[in-house]
Amino acid sequence: MKDFKIIVDGDSCPVLKIIEDVSKEYNVNAVIFCSYAHVPNERFEMEYRIVDSAPQAVDLAIINYIRKNDIIVTQDYGLASVVLSKGGRAISPHGNIYLNEKIDILLYNRHLNSEIRRAGGRTKGPRKRNELDNIKFKKNLIKLIQQS
Repeated sequence: MKDFKIIVDGDSCPVLKIIEDVSKEYNVNAVIFCSYAHVPNERFEMEYRIVDSAPQAVDLAIINYIRKNDIIVTQDYGLASVVLSKGGRAISPHGNIYLNEKIDILLYNRHLNSEIRRAGGRTKGPRKRNELDNIKFKKNLIKLIQQS
């Protein structure tokens, strides 16, 4: 096995099957972190770390677990930011690789949208996933693995 892992923020991760397939193909351990309220119905050949369902419990468990060069799969910009600061790499289920140079912009936009909603305004929700997202995710996950 490689000296890094693929770590999955598993609460509602739509690409678990792709992660399972790629981790087997490239002989990389994959670990799913999820709260006991969000354990996937389908079982995957990955290690499971089940945590409390308290707010941010999964994120805190991942932050304490992750090591340099690990790859995290998450939709959470804040978690991705911490992972990058610890020397890890991060990718979204849409296949976007989070970069140190761009994470501040993502966090700032998240903050602005939160302020708009708090003031009673409306913001766009996440866009719908499609098959192109799956292709992009797999391609970029393999790219991150090969860079290690």
